[in-house]
Amino acid sequence: MNNTTSKDEDFWLDDKHCSQGHKSKTLEILDTLKADGEIKTIFQCLHTIRNNPDNQEQVESGLSKTQRQTLNDLLKIHQADWLLNPKSNNAEGLRRLLFAMLNDVRLVLILLAEQLVLMRAALNFSKDLQKQLATSTMTYHAALANRLGVWQIKWELEDLSFRYLDTKTYRMIANKLAEKRDDREHFIQRCSAELHQALKDHDINADIAGRPKHIYSIYKKMQQKKLQFEGLYDIRAIRVLVDTVADCYAALGLVHAKWPHVPKEFDDYIAQPKGNMYQSLHTVVMVAGKTLEVQIRTHQMHEHAELGVAAHWRYKDGSKEDSGYDKKVNWMRELLNENTHSDDLLDAFQSDTQEERIYVFTPGGDVIDLPQGSTAVDFAYQVHTEVGHRCQGAKVNGAIVPLTRPLKTGEQIEILTAKEPKPSKDWLYEQSGYLQSARARAKVRQWFRDNDFDKNLSLGKDMLESELNKYALQHADLNKLVSSFNLQSLDKLYAMIATGDITVSQVLRRADLQINPKKKVAKTTAKSLSKKASADDLIVEGVADLKTSFASCCKPMPGDAIGGFITRTRGISVHRSGCDNYIHMISEEPNRLINVRWRDSLTDHNTSVLRITVEDRKKVIKDISHLLAQLDSDIMALNTSTADDESIYIEVAIQTRDFDHLDQVIKRLSSLQAVKDIRRVA
Repeated sequence: MNNTTSKDEDFWLDDKHCSQGHKSKTLEILDTLKADGEIKTIFQCLHTIRNNPDNQEQVESGLSKTQRQTLNDLLKIHQADWLLNPKSNNAEGLRRLLFAMLNDVRLVLILLAEQLVLMRAALNFSKDLQKQLATSTMTYHAALANRLGVWQIKWELEDLSFRYLDTKTYRMIANKLAEKRDDREHFIQRCSAELHQALKDHDINADIAGRPKHIYSIYKKMQQKKLQFEGLYDIRAIRVLVDTVADCYAALGLVHAKWPHVPKEFDDYIAQPKGNMYQSLHTVVMVAGKTLEVQIRTHQMHEHAELGVAAHWRYKDGSKEDSGYDKKVNWMRELLNENTHSDDLLDAFQSDTQEERIYVFTPGGDVIDLPQGSTAVDFAYQVHTEVGHRCQGAKVNGAIVPLTRPLKTGEQIEILTAKEPKPSKDWLYEQSGYLQSARARAKVRQWFRDNDFDKNLSLGKDMLESELNKYALQHADLNKLVSSFNLQSLDKLYAMIATGDITVSQVLRRADLQINPKKKVAKTTAKSLSKKASADDLIVEGVADLKTSFASCCKPMPGDAIGGFITRTRGISVHRSGCDNYIHMISEEPNRLINVRWRDSLTDHNTSVLRITVEDRKKVIKDISHLLAQLDSDIMALNTSTADDESIYIEVAIQTRDFDHLDQVIKRLSSLQAVKDIRRVA
């Protein structure tokens, strides 16, 4: 194979109508979101630049300064593959996205629209890629759509993701919905006609329609209420849209007068909107022995429910403040300001985008929005950081309650404070039950970072030295490692290990590279191999004698996760599997996807010697050998000896791919019941 690559081997560059397919589908979704002409223009510029990066300067020349800023923010977001790999915990990618949305929140419409195009096309992807995309979509895209109120996109993203993550349950619910669809639709039509006549008789103009049921929301309700499908109240549902808020409550009165209602299933989200500013009345009534959910809201509330932040731009006239929109944007600003540490930002994002929320009151009547399950300590930190730090007790509706008691919507909370701030470390332990909110937990961690430096220094030093000895890395020069973490002192490194801001494994990995420099050489060799790649470097499944080349956009190297795409004129183009271009290519023409992988000879292996101390137990060597085989670690040599206390010493030489693989092996061997101690000796 001749490893020559022409400029940007992306299939949409050598066949423009394929590119147009992705573009037109995204524009269709932007139209349904009522996106304005400016944001659609920015998307088309983004699409043009992705197809031909050399044209960026020319494309930008026709844009205003603010439009160029939005376009450049989008380009930065698309350059990284973090949105396709939630396991990477790339908090900086998330931070970059949130900052960009603060500049122009409309760019999230492009992000969501493109992801929906991708998820619709994923039906023909490999199962691994489907799960990767679905996990990412649930983690970021559906969560953002929910928090920003873009439910029109949220529902479909969730259903598509659920289809790939739990296919069996998805099909079970889909089949249940299909079984009695005709009966259900006839029932809904009859109820809608009766209610429409009742509203008309009372001079209330209304649009009534059956409400589509979303499979993932049904699944969540089954889990939350511990019910089977047949036990749910809202499988049959209608939506009533009226002109005014007064009409909403008048319609509710007529519904309850016509049919008996289930009191525990009533929710007034008009008086008390959800955290994403969703407003509606929800009630469940009994009709001929069957349950019927009725949702009532104004036309404008419905548009805000479907479009979220997108609706703001339809009504924005420069004179009227949109408090709902401001709250959505302020949420992002608070998230960024309060979470300077990467793990804290990711945790806070996932906590704040949690759909199940509660709404409680301060003594002054202000509403506080919290994740479901939150406690008085969560409440205190949401009110103000200093109130949280000084919290020593709480009253709920005037009665003193334990700080671990979960709060309920509608309760009034009063925090009892101490003179001096003194949070408890017990609050940080999940099993203690003091904190539910990741945002509050981050504030407690920050307090201890700032106030317990000496203790953290000593604890972190002990933790690291113990593990360095276990991995035979005690001779590493830690002072040389400090700069690689952008720290000024070794003491700071120790303290950050204790607080969890830097993990022991991160330090061990770098210490291993320092003591075993051969691994750096191995990486250099891998890079050189990628430059001299030949047909022998790859295994292409199911196809022979096709020219194969490496994509210049992502430059895959041996050891990278890769995928192949059959181009129209240049054979197979090989990309990193997380490459943004590759993902878009296979979303357009999934039938051109082809599995490729590196030959085993290109995967570097390292030999380590472990000394394992075990109890005198039969078959212990067999257990160790079996576990090593499970972990894909080859045994090169094995010797045993017996100590005076009858413990058995086993020295085993094994092959591992890298330090992370070795770390996994040691941790799994340590979990064996017969193993008393394990350490690396060479």
